[in-house]
Amino acid sequence: MPAQTKTQPIKLSNGDRNVVKRVLVLLALSGLFSSALAQAQTASISLSEKSAQFKFGLLVGGQSFGRTQFGGGLLYNVDEEYMGEASLLVIDEAGSKAPGLRIGIGGKFYGATIPDAQLMALGIGGFVRYPIPTVERVALSIQGYYAPGIVSFIDAERFTEFSFQAEFEVLPTAAAFIQYRQFSALMANDVSKDIDKGLRFGVRLDF
Repeated sequence: MPAQTKTQPIKLSNGDRNVVKRVLVLLALSGLFSSALAQAQTASISLSEKSAQFKFGLLVGGQSFGRTQFGGGLLYNVDEEYMGEASLLVIDEAGSKAPGLRIGIGGKFYGATIPDAQLMALGIGGFVRYPIPTVERVALSIQGYYAPGIVSFIDAERFTEFSFQAEFEVLPTAAAFIQYRQFSALMANDVSKDIDKGLRFGVRLDF
């Protein structure tokens, strides 16, 4: 009777494990993206050399004093840091003196896990978006949120988000954009931590 050979387990190097983790994260993001598209009015994916983020927005009501939009998102980077966000904004046009100028004001909740630390924060802020009248299909926007110590929790003492974006309308329902963005946290040990910082590229779909 021939001797039975034992199947040896497959051993993965640290590099291989990182590749597998990234593939699994991308698959999870794809599933989340597909599910959110079923209900969302807007969805976007943005990428940099070190991070990927998916975001969506859903109008939940309001007409008299602007529209109310609920938004959500998930960020992942190469340092295996994850951050989720959820926002609620009131959005409206600024008025006839600045056609197309759109302003959103509200709050955003952040939750993040980073090596050896976690944080939660509730920031207030908003965005301003302005289509350039002299340049067809181009718009600029700026966004910022600030969470002081009183509404920063676990290992965070303060949290800020800032971004500046230029976008080009490729189609009536699709735009490509380039963005500079920074998520920065002051941790409980007085160390400043940038969860994400730098240039990124992305696409936005409107439904």
